[in-house]
Amino acid sequence: MKAVIIDDEFWTRDSIMRLANWEQFGIVRIEEAEDGLSGLRIINEIHPEIVITDMKMRGMDGVELLQKLTDDYPFIRKIVISGFDDFAYTKQAILSKVDEYLLKPILPDELNRAIERAVRELRISRGLHAAQPLDKEIMKIITMHKNYFSRHFQELQAEVVQDQFKALEQALETHSSLKPGLNHLLYTQFMMLLDEQASKAGIDLSPVISAHAATFYVTDHTPFKEWIEVLSTSYTAVIEEAIRQKRNRNRIDMDGIRQFIDHYYAEPITLELIAGRFFVSKEHLSRTFKQATGSTVMEYIITKRVDAARQLLQHSSVSIKSAAEAVGYSDLTYFHRIFKKITGMTPAQVRQEP
Repeated sequence: MKAVIIDDEFWTRDSIMRLANWEQFGIVRIEEAEDGLSGLRIINEIHPEIVITDMKMRGMDGVELLQKLTDDYPFIRKIVISGFDDFAYTKQAILSKVDEYLLKPILPDELNRAIERAVRELRISRGLHAAQPLDKEIMKIITMHKNYFSRHFQELQAEVVQDQFKALEQALETHSSLKPGLNHLLYTQFMMLLDEQASKAGIDLSPVISAHAATFYVTDHTPFKEWIEVLSTSYTAVIEEAIRQKRNRNRIDMDGIRQFIDHYYAEPITLELIAGRFFVSKEHLSRTFKQATGSTVMEYIITKRVDAARQLLQHSSVSIKSAAEAVGYSDLTYFHRIFKKITGMTPAQVRQEP
C-alpha cells in the first residue's frame, strides 16, 4: 500500500514519517507534499490508499483537498491532522468522511491507531468489493488446487506444493474473464487454507511466515506472479517448519533427560512427566532410554535416589527417615525394601559401615 503526507511544516511531515509503524500496516511507499496542489499531483500519479493531510496550508488548503478527494477518489482513506481546533475544519472533516481528525502535537499511539483503522476499513471495503460470485471455471480451478495443496501439505511435500503454485499461476493467466477483486479474494482464501493446514500440524504461523506475507495486500493490479510467489514462499516455510518439528519430536535429547533426572530425582517425577517435558511419547522414551543406558527410566531414577541416600547415611548423622524423605520416599517400609534390593544391604547396615 501507499500513503501521501501533505503538510506545509517539514517537522510535522518528518514526525509522521518517524512515528508511524508503516511496515506493520503493509505500507511500503510514502510520499510527501508541502501543499494541497502538489499533494494532489502526487495522488494522481501514484494512487495511494491513504492520505494524511493538514487543514490549513497555502494554495489549496485541506478543506479543498478533502472535497476533491471525496469527489474523485472516494476509496482513499483520509486522516486529518490540524493545529486548529476549529469547528469549521471539524465540520468539513465530517462531511468529507475522514477516518480520523487528530490535533497537533502528534502522539504516536493516536497516529498509529488512526492508520490502523484506515487500513482496516480499506481492507473491509475491498473485501466487500471482492465478494462476488466466481464463475464455474474459476471455481473449478480453485477447488482443484485447494485439494492438491491440502493433500501435499499434509504429506510435507514442499517441492510439489511449489510446482502446484506454478500450475495455478498458469491456469489463472490463461483465463480471460477475471473479475475485479479476484486477486485479493484468492490470496486471502489460500492464506486461510495455509492457516488451517498449519493448525492441523500444530504450527503457529506468526513466527514462520514473513511479516511481508502477513501484511501483503493484493489489488487488481498486483500481478499473479507476485502474490502467488508470496503464497508459495509462505507454504514452503511452514512445511519446512513442520518437518523440523517432526524431526525434533522423534529425536530424544538423552543428555538433557539425564541432566533433568539428576537434578530432580528427589521430586515425584514420572515417565509421563519426563515424556511431556521433552515432547516425546512414553513408548519412544522408554525404548530409547533403555537402549542408551541399559536401564529403564524408573530404574535410573531409583538408582539415583538410593545412591544419594547411601551417601547421606555414610557421611552424615542424618536419620534413616530423613535420608529417605530427602531422596523422595515418604514410605519408610518401601524405602527399606528398595534400598536393600539395589545395594544388597539395609540402610542400618550402611550406617554402620566404617
